[in-house]
Amino acid sequence: MPIGLKDISKTTGYAISTVSRVLTNKISGNSVSAKEILHVAREMGYGKYRSAVSPENRVIDIALITQHYSEEFYAYLYSAFDKISLNRNISLTIHSVRHVKSLLDELLFLSKNHDGFILFLPTLDPFSYNKINETMNNYPIVSIAPSFEAIFDTFTFDSYQGGALAAQAFMEKGYEKFGIIRGPIKKWEAALRRNGFRDTIENEGYKVIWDYKGDYSFESGEKAFHDIYKKKIKDIGIFASNDQMAVGFIHAALENNQQVPKDYAIIGYDNILFSKIFFPKLTTIDTDVDQLAEEAVDQLIRRIKNEVNLNRSARKTLIPVELIKRDTHE
Repeated sequence: MPIGLKDISKTTGYAISTVSRVLTNKISGNSVSAKEILHVAREMGYGKYRSAVSPENRVIDIALITQHYSEEFYAYLYSAFDKISLNRNISLTIHSVRHVKSLLDELLFLSKNHDGFILFLPTLDPFSYNKINETMNNYPIVSIAPSFEAIFDTFTFDSYQGGALAAQAFMEKGYEKFGIIRGPIKKWEAALRRNGFRDTIENEGYKVIWDYKGDYSFESGEKAFHDIYKKKIKDIGIFASNDQMAVGFIHAALENNQQVPKDYAIIGYDNILFSKIFFPKLTTIDTDVDQLAEEAVDQLIRRIKNEVNLNRSARKTLIPVELIKRDTHE
């Protein structure tokens, strides 16, 4: 049975007329009574809560929509968004849509209880993003996954720069043979990391002589080592498209009495916890997840409050990455 003004009045103890004035913005949301009424209306799932009350006078509810994988990066991502949401006094929920039958149906359902979405859907193509945009009809959405074309305002790491930084680090150390453990190419950021590495190498007259198709997992890093070991390739600088694959590669190399970086130099991407504590400590590309979360959340809040010109084209903001020098590429 739908929640009405009478139910909110009974729960809060305030008169129905007072509840009505609060929910039609006729009483300041800063008053004690209004804060209590707005809180109860939200918690009880009052259907007209969002359309009736200005975002200035209530808690803003946002959802981080992901395709969750069992990777440490996701823990960093969730923690950063949780922290910035707390600082901005907004409510955050996290939803994985990796296995839903209909993405559009799920987003429409979730939109009923949220003021806006932050999308982290790296496998979607421009057609799918356009379909979401058409279906959601100007619903506030920000994306944090790189894509060929920005359909929504997008904040993402400069993955191409990350690959280029890895290549430059190897060349500065005098390496002349290069390899890569790439992520799934269907993920646009994996393609950008690979392209940044390959382009920088080739611009200096070298070639990537070993290219292994990974899947971002520790196990694929182990398999990558066994592949290059069987091919008897050594004295090579290898860029792994994420830290989990890099650590898997190192683990397998050490198990087979190979030396890192003497036999195989390697640079990862993400700067996860294991990169700092695994031996030898991993040289990697650092991504500032806190900055990503802050910029994405702030932009989404502006969209929710109608502070963004909807007639302009979507904008893409690239967040710089940084090489963290440790032990595996010296």
